[in-house]
Amino acid sequence: MKQDRARRTHALLLDSAAAEFSLHGFTGTNLSDIATRSRLTKGALYGHFSSKAELADELTRTFEEEWGKLLAEERSSVRALALRLTRRMDEDVRFAAGLRLTTDAARVDGRESVPLGELRSQLVELIRAAQDDGRITEHFRPHTLAGVALALFLGTHAADWVVGDTGAADHWDAFLSALRTDAG
Repeated sequence: MKQDRARRTHALLLDSAAAEFSLHGFTGTNLSDIATRSRLTKGALYGHFSSKAELADELTRTFEEEWGKLLAEERSSVRALALRLTRRMDEDVRFAAGLRLTTDAARVDGRESVPLGELRSQLVELIRAAQDDGRITEHFRPHTLAGVALALFLGTHAADWVVGDTGAADHWDAFLSALRTDAG
């Protein structure tokens, strides 16, 4: 019984931290906000995590594992990959926090985050294949289109005006339809 309660508390603290990190990033989040969101005391929080960094590390580690699986599973099209990632970001606050934490850390270090670099590489491959098949115009380099797609992915998640899968799908369909060739 005690272990079940400890697991539930641990999960609640991770969810609360993820919500705060997603909204405010690492530097904008403090342990008091996490405790308040979880409706637990700071003592309960410290019983599970010794620091904000420890919370962030656990969220980041889990995110990186899930990110790798997701990219490996979705190789069919730009649209399918984008919608799957967007849906995951919208439905899984821990996943969204992991991306925010890795992206913010990379920005501070003046580099591209590893997950976004992996996504960019996969988008380049998918776009190149679509161009080779005549489905997407060759007027733009795959790397350039991948950068625009990456911005759309991040913007779709961050913008308040996108609600649920329909909004994201509409934005991706508009983007991809603008790139279609007559043959595609």
